[in-house]
Parts: sequence; structure tokens; C-alpha cells
Amino acid sequence: MHEVAQAIEMLRAEGLASVAADDPTAFRAVEPCIALPALLARSMYEGRSPQPRPVEVDRFIALHERAAERIEESPGGSGHRTDASTVIERMVAKAESDVVFLVPGHVEGGFAFSRPIVDMSLRRGMRLRAVWSASVFHAHGATVHAQWLAQQDVPPRMVDTVPLCAMIMDNAAAVVVDDSQEPRVVRSAAELDSLCALAERLWERGTAVRQLRRTPGTPATRRPRTEIVLRLLAEGLTDDAIARRLGCSVRTVRNDVAAAMVALDARSRFQAGARAMQVGLI
Repeated sequence: MHEVAQAIEMLRAEGLASVAADDPTAFRAVEPCIALPALLARSMYEGRSPQPRPVEVDRFIALHERAAERIEESPGGSGHRTDASTVIERMVAKAESDVVFLVPGHVEGGFAFSRPIVDMSLRRGMRLRAVWSASVFHAHGATVHAQWLAQQDVPPRMVDTVPLCAMIMDNAAAVVVDDSQEPRVVRSAAELDSLCALAERLWERGTAVRQLRRTPGTPATRRPRTEIVLRLLAEGLTDDAIARRLGCSVRTVRNDVAAAMVALDARSRFQAGARAMQVGLI
């Protein structure tokens, strides 16, 4: 049992497993579209060896997605994939610009307290906002997560009450979760407009939490420079333009690009940027 516990903790530390929201004594696998790009990113930036090959990561994610779709489409298949975190992880991997959390209460292992989801959103340059009910901050696990969010420069705002649990992506889709943790995907324009309007009102009304202010002298958590370089590379910027944007030397940018090309098995700058986007690194 000790070895099993160690293995589970290792998987959790790598972002490959999480506490199940419906049973805090159980664990679930984080969806490959979230977990594997994060694993690849850490391996690449920390210089680990061997590293997961991007082509293999992309192939595995594609195979998993096709298998998941077959399960959903099979008779009675929908009952196998109703976990809110699973649904949201697969959806947020397709988001492009904006993610909003509405959090009425603390659920250990719930999507609203998932570091892999936040990491994916920030790594891809999305705007991330969270509004929590005041009562959420009473839970120790929530407070720890809020402090971590503050270190990522995306601290949650607090309001007296959040009327529902939801995640909204790009104002184009949302997942609403009921008290039993059953997720419902929302795509209708009328309901989305209502949810987006509610989210904006709560965000504007929300207040910063004083305890989440960074301790003086503690540096803010920054995204790895190579990650930003890859994103700008995928946007078509030249080395000179990237260096000006980041305030570093052209030589530094070129070194980052060269290292990324090796890690991503890319033969050109363009292929490095395209492959980074393909496997969800940016």
C-alpha cells in the first residue's frame, strides 16, 4: 500500500491524476489533452531526459479523444463520462482566449480547484478569471489554491454569494454543474448570454482578498520564457520582434528557439511553433 500511495502522489505531482470530486478517497486520471502537454512542457523546460516525443503525445491524445467519442455515442455511453472535471478538461483544451470560473462552494478535487486546468489556460495565453463565494475561503484546500492562483497573477475575487457552479469558455460554451456534480454543457445563445452577463456582473462586483496579496520580496510566478517565445513564434514574429517584445537579446531568443526545435523534433522555426500549438503547449 505504501508503494501505491507513493505512485499516486507522484502522478498527482506530475499533474496526471487528481482527487475525484464525487469521492475524496478516490482518484481519477486527468484527461490526456490537459495532462500530457503539461508533462511535455515540464520535461522540456527542466531539461529532463528522456522527454515525451511531441508526435507520440499528439497521437495518444487523438486516439483517446476518438475512444471517448465512441463511448459517448454508444448506447448508454453517456453514463460513463459525466464527471464534471473530465468534461471541462476536454472543453478547456479547445478554448482560445477566455475562461471564467463561477464557484459557489469548495469541492475537493473539483474542476474549480484544478491546477492542471489553470496551467493549461495560462500556458496558452488565455485570460483567466474566478469569482468565489465568501464561504469558499473557509476551506483550507481552497485557501491554498487561492494563494497559488495569486502567485500566478490570477487571484480569485470574492462576492457574498455565487448562485451557480459554472465554467464559461470564450463566451461560446459553458459547463454548469449541479449539486450532485453532474455537468451540463450549455451552447444555446440565450442561456450563454445570460451566463456571461452574470459572470461579468459578479466579476465587477467582486473584491480582492487582502490575504492573497503577495508577501513583500516574494517574486511573482512567471511563465517560462521559452513558452512565450514559442507562442510569439507561432504568431509569425521574427527573432528581432520577439526580443523587443520580451526585452531580451536576439541571441537569447535564438537559443530558446533552437532548444525548442530540438525538444519538439522540429526541422524549422515554423514547424516548432506549429507543433507546439498542435500538442497544446501554447
